[in-house]
Amino acid sequence: MSSLSNHVLARTRRRRPTDSVSKLAFRVRYLRRSREIYRRYLESKPWINQLYTNFLNIKPRQKIVDVGCGPGDFTRYLARLSNGKAKILGIDSNQKSIDAATADTEKAGLSHPISYKLGDVYKIPLEDGYADLTCCRTLLMHLTEPSKAVKEMTRITKVGGTVAAVEGGKMQAFYDPDDEEYSRLAVQAFQAWVNGIRKLEGKEYMIGEKLPGIFQKAGLSEIRAEVQADAWLYSDPRRKISDIKAELQFDLSVFKERRRKDRKYLVAGGMSNTKITTYFNSLETRTKALLSENQKLRNDRSLYAATLFLVCATKRARVSEQ
Repeated sequence: MSSLSNHVLARTRRRRPTDSVSKLAFRVRYLRRSREIYRRYLESKPWINQLYTNFLNIKPRQKIVDVGCGPGDFTRYLARLSNGKAKILGIDSNQKSIDAATADTEKAGLSHPISYKLGDVYKIPLEDGYADLTCCRTLLMHLTEPSKAVKEMTRITKVGGTVAAVEGGKMQAFYDPDDEEYSRLAVQAFQAWVNGIRKLEGKEYMIGEKLPGIFQKAGLSEIRAEVQADAWLYSDPRRKISDIKAELQFDLSVFKERRRKDRKYLVAGGMSNTKITTYFNSLETRTKALLSENQKLRNDRSLYAATLFLVCATKRARVSEQ
């Protein structure tokens, strides 16, 4: 798929079918590369740090758990937001991810506030009421039982503590002013892809809008929500040409690797093979054209947009078992 979906891919904590849409997203090499590209993109938007700092209300000496941490990019982000004054534990079910997270954290000089532990989101290896803040980023989208995961996150959170999730939502946009037909086709393909994943794997890939309801069913209260809206233009002068090209090259390599599997999801989502072929061919041609000349990138006026929903809530005494 296009950049609309690539930047929100992440991890799951359950045994996965070999052809699962989530399989690529769990590989350490993919996670490291995709997160590095996204980190560079966010450098042009420093206000995002303020959004997370205010919303999560991180304080010194808190115990924070990052569930489904992968190689630890979000774990380290939390440590930086806390100025290294909170104790942060990353949990992941993939030992290779834990090893990568440990190595990358040591390299970043953040081993003092951060540690990692192997564990499953459906059975987190921590006692009841361990954390002041339990959170996850782009994890629930990969789970067939996200409500069960949120209940487990709630269990390990102390009374008065916070449970938070950051997940992609359905608020997406793409528009090429020079090719309205392709614009419509790209939007249709993305929706069919999401519908196909839901039908074939039982996952709500754009789960963001459902988070408040899931949190409520987990017995949480004082639910709050914010939106992190990412919009990008390849012509944006705040971004380096080298970073944009790295993003396009990465997206193209992922597209080629997933092409056959993505067709399966698109068909299941109701898109015809003829339209899929047209979309795939157009996407590949457009990407290669943009990579061919720097001037093409700087002259491109296509608008891409995607959203992440930040939802958090408070655990109160006597959380109901629903």
